[in-house]
Amino acid sequence: VNHPPWILKLIQLFETQRVRHGMMALGPSGAGKTICIHLLMKAMTDCGEPHREMRMNPKAITAPQMFGRLDVATNDWTDGIFSTLWRRTHKAKKGEHVWLVLDGPVDAIWIENLNSVLDDNK
Repeated sequence: VNHPPWILKLIQLFETQRVRHGMMALGPSGAGKTICIHLLMKAMTDCGEPHREMRMNPKAITAPQMFGRLDVATNDWTDGIFSTLWRRTHKAKKGEHVWLVLDGPVDAIWIENLNSVLDDNK
């Protein structure tokens, strides 16, 4: 699509993902966020940098299910869904880029937890 505002959004997304390890694409349903992400990932793959995504809906689960929980009786850690996906990204083939896409409404609680996780993993 040769639409200057759309191309600008793709460029902004590209530049942001180059300097950040966590970013958000916000907008109403049907605004084109997913298409923009997929188009950028396809273009980067076509340019020789393979990209793929793992997608989840953070509002469909609780915070402990998302990030994990510590059993205080045994001191054992159980990974949550996000933690498991995060670990899988580190097992990706060399040169392959994996995006963890949290697709759903932004909630103050899970976004604060995610922000803490991203800050701790810089």
